[in-house]
Amino acid sequence: MFRPLRPFMNRSLLCTLAVIVVGCAEPTLRNLDDLSRQGPQYLDPETLEPFSGPAFRTSDFDPTKIVLRVNLSDGRLDGDFEDLDPEGAEEGLGIYQTGTYRDGQREGRYENWYPSGVLRGQGTYRNDKQDGPYESHYENGELRNKTTYKDGELHGRVEWYYENGELRRMGKVNMGLRCGEWIWEGGFETNPPCPPSSQNGN
Repeated sequence: MFRPLRPFMNRSLLCTLAVIVVGCAEPTLRNLDDLSRQGPQYLDPETLEPFSGPAFRTSDFDPTKIVLRVNLSDGRLDGDFEDLDPEGAEEGLGIYQTGTYRDGQREGRYENWYPSGVLRGQGTYRNDKQDGPYESHYENGELRNKTTYKDGELHGRVEWYYENGELRRMGKVNMGLRCGEWIWEGGFETNPPCPPSSQNGN
């Protein structure tokens, strides 16, 4: 006497499962350049709602080459990122960078890597700018440089080395400008005196 109810129950169950599956589906991967921009927020161009989910950006010169993988939350870059074309990296070496975005800005520890997966260097971001000590190595493990950044600029004592371990350059920098006495490519260089603020990278 209950047989007529079974098709209805089955349809109800299927509808419920469909809602659950749709609700739990992974967000669609989006190209950042296809999203609308409103200030620091990325919006879905159809709904104009802040986009949340994984995203990528392609090269300006090769649309088939992904140069950035990142996540967005409420329209802002947020969470782990992988930058395959980081600013300041030497061309042709394939250096890439990993780190974290928080509320649209790079924040905290970041790491630079060789294409082989060997760690090249590590430092920190604060308010989307390099800030604090940075140390990098050649792929063979030899020290490449030791520097300090302040508000995105080199500041304080800096050292560079050749791949064989010999000193290449050493001196002090005041907010991106060399100051004081330097060892430079086997010679010496004299610059304007360093202000006290650059003595210890403060």
